[in-house]
Amino acid sequence: MEKQKDETFPRGIEIVGGVIIENENAEILMTRSPKWSNKWVMPGGHVERGEKLVDALVREGKEETGLDLQPIDIVSFGELIDSKDFHRSAHFLYFDVYCKVIRGKIKLQKEELSEWKWIRPEEALKLDLAESYDKTLKDFIAYKHKKLMPIKIQ
Repeated sequence: MEKQKDETFPRGIEIVGGVIIENENAEILMTRSPKWSNKWVMPGGHVERGEKLVDALVREGKEETGLDLQPIDIVSFGELIDSKDFHRSAHFLYFDVYCKVIRGKIKLQKEELSEWKWIRPEEALKLDLAESYDKTLKDFIAYKHKKLMPIKIQ
């Protein structure tokens, strides 16, 4: 008997992540994404085959913002299945990496992001966030107040 292939998630389980980019004023970069119903998100994307998680997210952060980044810690992770905000059906395992800006000026990758702003993490919680980004922000705030232990970068 032949097994039927489940087409619910044609890409399978996807490993993705966000980049929490902090500037010298303790503000983080929030961006609008057409792929996320034009809601506010952090830059980020997919881990490619053969690529380490943190390397992938630093790469995605640079590609989408033009900024050179220094990774600090993994501060949040979770799972998102069929988000109401994402433009297609997907099953994500996500990891969010806290990074500081080394250098550069913001130049958004227009296919991915449409608008940006620097904002305090507590204020970012008031934005029209895409699904699960409130968890990322709350985890980051807890991390900054030393109430959440990071996953150390290897």
